[in-house]
Amino acid sequence: MSQINITQISKIHVLKNQLHLSDEEYGAALEGYGVTTSKDLSYEQAADLIKKLVKLLPKELRENQDQRRKATKQKYDGLGIRWNDKLREHFATPKQLRMLEAIWMTSPRVEHKNEDAFKKFVKRISGKEKLEWVMMNDVRKIKKAIESL
Repeated sequence: MSQINITQISKIHVLKNQLHLSDEEYGAALEGYGVTTSKDLSYEQAADLIKKLVKLLPKELRENQDQRRKATKQKYDGLGIRWNDKLREHFATPKQLRMLEAIWMTSPRVEHKNEDAFKKFVKRISGKEKLEWVMMNDVRKIKKAIESL
């Protein structure tokens, strides 16, 4: 059996919070797999737990999650891999921009989890008016700034 990955652990904890599970309820769900922490689950067990937790979500949350996932995958993809001849460096990739936005939206220290607040924060840290103008060397700086809020 393969080990659980960080994405699965994150999904489990997001679902736990969305379902407002108490520690006892969450512990009971894990006990069903013979573990006390999600990190001890196998990949297959984690996938099964995620499916079960998603089924417990209210319909509107389930649908929102599916729509958000589809929209997020395509977000920034139109930008592609780009090079700035003047600065002689690459712009941030679509994947990096999605990663930064995901960190922003899931960080417990961020007060306003919306795109406008994210754009203002990026502008304050990188000096770039638009997300499309963020350079690869700005990504680490922005990530550290979000994590150190």
